Amino acid sequence: MFDEVRRLNKKHTIKLAISSAVAIGIVLVVMFTTVTSPKQRQFCINCHSNTSLNISCKKSSLKDIACGECHHHENKDAIAMGVEINDEYCTAESCHPLSKLSAKSLQYRKITPFEHKTHTREFSDTFRLKCTSCHANLGRERHFELDTKTCNVCHFTSTLKYPDTQGKKPISDCALCHTHIKKTLKIYEKTFRHDAYEGNEKVSCTDCHFKIVQGNGKVDKESCRQCHGKVGDNFHNASDMHRIHIGAYKTACTSCHDPIIHGWLKVNNPVDGGEYHSQSVDTCAEVQNLLMMGKGGAGVEGEPDPMYLATLNCSACHKDKLFTNVKSQVCNNCHGRGFDKILSEQRRFVSFNLQLLNTLLIKVKKYQNINTDRIIQEAEANYTLIRKDGSLGAHNIKYVKDLLGRSIEQLKRITRQNSERLSLNEEL
Repeated sequence: MFDEVRRLNKKHTIKLAISSAVAIGIVLVVMFTTVTSPKQRQFCINCHSNTSLNISCKKSSLKDIACGECHHHENKDAIAMGVEINDEYCTAESCHPLSKLSAKSLQYRKITPFEHKTHTREFSDTFRLKCTSCHANLGRERHFELDTKTCNVCHFTSTLKYPDTQGKKPISDCALCHTHIKKTLKIYEKTFRHDAYEGNEKVSCTDCHFKIVQGNGKVDKESCRQCHGKVGDNFHNASDMHRIHIGAYKTACTSCHDPIIHGWLKVNNPVDGGEYHSQSVDTCAEVQNLLMMGKGGAGVEGEPDPMYLATLNCSACHKDKLFTNVKSQVCNNCHGRGFDKILSEQRRFVSFNLQLLNTLLIKVKKYQNINTDRIIQEAEANYTLIRKDGSLGAHNIKYVKDLLGRSIEQLKRITRQNSERLSLNEEL
């Protein structure tokens, strides 16, 4: 009996040993596969399928660049790989050494060639960019491509004190990026010379290029709560925040800063069949914007004022905060000496004719009938538009003079016709 038990136990022991060996083998195979698979991109995209295989890298796209070559982990023996990418991996001699990056400029879009060497230095407040501060665009067609929203946050955040460039210019200076500017432009068959204003210290880019930066890039405490349960006491210390979130960790600028939009919208403009950049229309200045666009009047096909086509900013002429007062001498900044006198003459002309139009309206309404209703309504609409605008033609002198000329001529015709009719009746 005991021999039978021993025989059965031995048989079960052998089976158990074989089963254990098989199980251990399976575990080893799985572990081996798990540890080595991350070296192949195919393993990573099983989960990270939103990231394209077309890695934005100077190496040949045919070469299989393993994810682990960039996503190292501090613990080399760990199975998990690092999400963050350290600068030394990017700037390794086999990839993008700093010596080569700093040696030449790179053309990016239609702006001044980009200089890596001006962006890799340490700034005055110990703030320093990492490679992934700019190259952080994920989930798009190309993995690791440039995130231009970061450029906007650094260059245009109004809540920060702008660091100076090596040339002692503020980093918000337009000319840092925009040097390939069209020097001449045809407006109303006249040549506008851009270079004549570039060197004019009294004229700034934003005098003409209106609302091209929208947003202020401020940091709201609610942004902190996306990651932190409690907002730190050093929230207002920008140097600390940058050192922790950019220096120690890879945090996208736009994760904390409100987005900033740089650029302008284009709208179709029928003038010359062209496409012009348009200002944003403020509702509080709706009449003024309409007049500058050559719209709002009756009986005349208007054209936009050249200042509108040049996207002139209200503050270019209205130097007060409320945009109400303007000194005619301001015109000389762009148009040259003596233009203030021309403007004053034109405004006196418009003022005289506006009073004349009002006088004619009062007179003609006595003769109003079904034949004159439309003409009187048009004249009233033009009178109201010009009065509400308040610039006496400065916002679009050609359009205003055309509106006044048409309405005055039509009302005079009605007056003459009724005068002739009265004279004829008296003779009869």
